[in-house]
Amino acid sequence: MKRLATVTVAMVIGCTVSSADTGGSTDLILPTDPRFNVFELSNSAGDHTYASPHGTVLLSFATKDLRYCRVARIPADNAVVLACRNEHGWKIEATDSLAPGEAQNPTAFGGGYMRNVNAAVEALRATADFLDERGRIEAAAKGWRNPTPVDEGSLGPRDILRRTARVYTASESYVDTGTVQTVYTSSSRDRTAETRFKTAYIAPSDFRFESNMGDFVNVEIGYIVWSDQNSVKAWFSAKPDLVEDIKSVQAGLDAGAGISRDSSGMIPGLIFPGSKLGGDIVRLTSAVRLEDAQIDGFDCFQVQGFRWPNTGKPTTVWIDKESFLIRRVYEEQELTDVYTKTTWFYDPAVNVPVEPDALRFAKPGAVPAP
Repeated sequence: MKRLATVTVAMVIGCTVSSADTGGSTDLILPTDPRFNVFELSNSAGDHTYASPHGTVLLSFATKDLRYCRVARIPADNAVVLACRNEHGWKIEATDSLAPGEAQNPTAFGGGYMRNVNAAVEALRATADFLDERGRIEAAAKGWRNPTPVDEGSLGPRDILRRTARVYTASESYVDTGTVQTVYTSSSRDRTAETRFKTAYIAPSDFRFESNMGDFVNVEIGYIVWSDQNSVKAWFSAKPDLVEDIKSVQAGLDAGAGISRDSSGMIPGLIFPGSKLGGDIVRLTSAVRLEDAQIDGFDCFQVQGFRWPNTGKPTTVWIDKESFLIRRVYEEQELTDVYTKTTWFYDPAVNVPVEPDALRFAKPGAVPAP
């Protein structure tokens, strides 16, 4: 695919620690550097046991490749810095600039536009949870090296769902194609309907979602919601000559929920929180982890819980174990006169180049603007 934007995450996480790291590395924080003690000593024997004007640690975690990493606010660098410990010092993995007010307040937590750092943290860390006080003390006792390997089998359903949510919200880009297959069973007959959809996104605002619902014989209902940094538009095949300006992406996702069979909000609602369906697929109640399964050749976690608790019917989600992207969703509903079995099939990719045409707004059949 043609590259529309540079995906920072790929470059950030591609720079991994190796035996070639030496004291001369410009992205290595050595013991002689004032920032070293910020990463090495902060909270290492419990909360607030080390405070420094040089910076404040925001969070700590262990990585999939068995390193300890920390994110710290460093006012002298006007930056939030993600660094991971190796045998020489703390290797910088990603940085983001501080807002002016934050640079003057080195001990404040939260805030900041930490897209690069957040994306790198999500790509690196082994579990959904950061180190708590006990975990930080244990890590410091090891010199912030050689964390205990994470047993994949020990990940709970909440760990998996939280990690999944963060992969989408931290994404620099995302694309998918898929279908929603619904089997309707009633006293008179059974029938199967299919809705097709596709999504394209480049952070922070370039977005396009399109669905085509085929629930009705010989009639296909189309819907498009599109946005860039200047506007949000929607198109509905019931009013083919009208392109509407709408107030927000979230409003557009909500408007398309029914005619897209929830596909407008299920994944886009994770990328753009605040829609009616935004996040419900990763906030299943009474969630349990079922036996792992393969979906289209991909090893997946299988998590089951309730998206609609009042229906008494659980939702099952299959999540790619490598990327933490959703590959399939299944649920049943018992309505007044019909029973439905619905499956959402996803072919997703995150932090990849996006075709320019995938993000252009045009009504079906129209020639897109250059």
